[in-house]
Formats: sequence, structure tokens, C-alpha cells
Amino acid sequence: MTAPWLQTASGRAFDLIDPKAENVDFAVDIPEALARIPRFTGHAGAYSVAQHCVLGADLLFAETGRPDYAAAFLLHDAHEAYLGDIATPIAEALAIVSVERLLSPSEDGFREAIRTLKARIDAAIHRAAGIAFPLPLETSRVVKDWDARMLMTERAHLMAKPPAPWAMEDLQPIKVRGAIKAWPWPRPADEYRARLRRWCPAALGEG
Repeated sequence: MTAPWLQTASGRAFDLIDPKAENVDFAVDIPEALARIPRFTGHAGAYSVAQHCVLGADLLFAETGRPDYAAAFLLHDAHEAYLGDIATPIAEALAIVSVERLLSPSEDGFREAIRTLKARIDAAIHRAAGIAFPLPLETSRVVKDWDARMLMTERAHLMAKPPAPWAMEDLQPIKVRGAIKAWPWPRPADEYRARLRRWCPAALGEG
């Protein structure tokens, strides 16, 4: 049986089970797909995954002066170009339903399947970008923490007042100048490519 694969905008066949670095495209596939995928499952307007990655990387670099941290943040959601943005509440709901319907022996098993799929694609993406993977533990921790704070920052700028507390309510939003507003397509893709040139030029064959 043929392994499941995805046809990309550049015309590649991207193997979702055994992804290869040579099938990762940073010129078209990743920046343009991420620029079209909305954060918060579309409930924050047209604010895209690409804009989230760009703004988060810029803010993290301004905070730390670490280009390696900025590069890691820029790429942390790049697998969504192939998997889509599986919002955390949706992943949790799917885990519960998979157990209810006996599709998985446990919720943890379902979550681990998603994590494994993402990790395989992340590994191919980072190899294509010339970045060692897995990332150093400290880098992974910084990116994870920054991503959570970005979530709260974006909520404050882009969404209505929550009707109930979120799980990350105790996290401090990141200070930003002015208000975050969604960029119109295709700016997020162009900005994403510009950050690739700055922090991981090998991704575009320039380093």
C-alpha cells in the first residue's frame, strides 16, 4: 500500500510517514501554506501561522539577541504546512473521541501519534534548513515557553474576552509596540522568507 502523501503547491509529493529533507521547499510550499493557514482555527480573523512565526521570532530575537532561538521559533510550526494547524483543543477532543470509539487504547496514545508525526516532519524540515535536530533542550524549552506567551499575547490583541479561563492564564503576555493586526496575503509569506534569509539562509540555498 502506498504511504499517504501530500501534493504541495510546488508540485512535490511529500511523504507524511517517511518525510525527506529533499522534498521540503522553503521558497513556496512552507511560507505560502503557513501564510494561508489561520491561527485559532480562523476565530481570530485572517491572522496566519506565518505571521505568528515571524512576529514571535522577531520578538524573541529582540529579547535575547539569539539568532538560533529566532530560527528555531520561525520553524517551530513549519510542519503545519503539511499537517495543517491542529489546534490544541481539537487535538484534546480527538484524543477523547478516539478512546470513546475504541480507536486508540488511551488518550496518551493518540497524543503520542500526533507528536510522532510532527517530530518526523520537523526533523526533515530542520535538515532541509541546515539546522541540527532534535534541537538543544534549552532551545526547545525557550521556544515552547515563548510560544505559550505568544498565544496569550495574540489572544489579548486579536480575540474577544474569553468566556472562561484558559489553561495558560497565569502566563505573562509579551509586550509589543502597538496592536497586532492580521497582515493581508501575501505579506506573511514574504516576511517569512525574509526571516529565513536572516536566520537560516541555508533553507533557501543562500548560506
